[in-house]
Amino acid sequence: MGLTDAQIRGRIKNLAEQSNSDPRVLMRLYMMERYLERVSVSKYRNNFIVKGGVLVTSLLGISMRSTMDIDTTIQNYDLSLENTKKMIEDISRIDIDDGVDFTIKSAMKIMDDMEYPGIRFALDSRIGRMITPIKIDVSTGATITPRAIEYDYKLMLEDRSISILSYNIETVFAEKLQTILSRGILNTRMRDFYDVHVLLVSHKKEVDREILKRAFHATCENRKTENIIDNLKSIYESIACDERLSLLWLSYQRKYSYAKDIDFSSVLLSLDALLKMLE
Repeated sequence: MGLTDAQIRGRIKNLAEQSNSDPRVLMRLYMMERYLERVSVSKYRNNFIVKGGVLVTSLLGISMRSTMDIDTTIQNYDLSLENTKKMIEDISRIDIDDGVDFTIKSAMKIMDDMEYPGIRFALDSRIGRMITPIKIDVSTGATITPRAIEYDYKLMLEDRSISILSYNIETVFAEKLQTILSRGILNTRMRDFYDVHVLLVSHKKEVDREILKRAFHATCENRKTENIIDNLKSIYESIACDERLSLLWLSYQRKYSYAKDIDFSSVLLSLDALLKMLE
């Protein structure tokens, strides 16, 4: 038997106070975890590869990162709207005795912030009388170098983990670097800068330099941005000198308390260090 809604509210309230987090954000993350546990025991487990914000939040901890959705890439599966909706529904219906129900509210094809074509699902999660909306972004076409890994996802409110497939750390860095460099001074996504800095500080020893190089080149090739590979230094210098990006970082700091003590110069040092690993 899973936690009751009263237990969930109580634990989230305590955790929010301890981590200086918004309890609504933690409730949404809890419901995402309920969905991911269903994925972990479903027949779609090996099709469903977690990436993006929910993975970074797990790697860093809730006091260091928040996320709005489950971001996933699908392998060995037809990403038509009909088939993908069936997959999301099938996973939603799995009973793991946690008292949570999921209902799909909408599904739409997207490209926007996603680097690959995909489908965004909006779901309502319910336990007792509590309803919490979550989103699941499903895409395909990513290059994972060398391959997806078995990831031990530690649950937020319970002293246990679930096993899911995820990006390896080198592919996480490769995609974020490609995004930062390809957008250059036109970038508005400060979370990629933040993620690169904090992940490098906390996980640098885990990064295999040769795999990182391969992952970066494969990502650039897949996204048809090979031109940036020979221009890393000049792109970095333009980013480092851009006043607009510095101002965007200040706005990001004001919006997210976990970034308030990190100045942009520190972020740039981490970006430079990561680029040197590609040499």
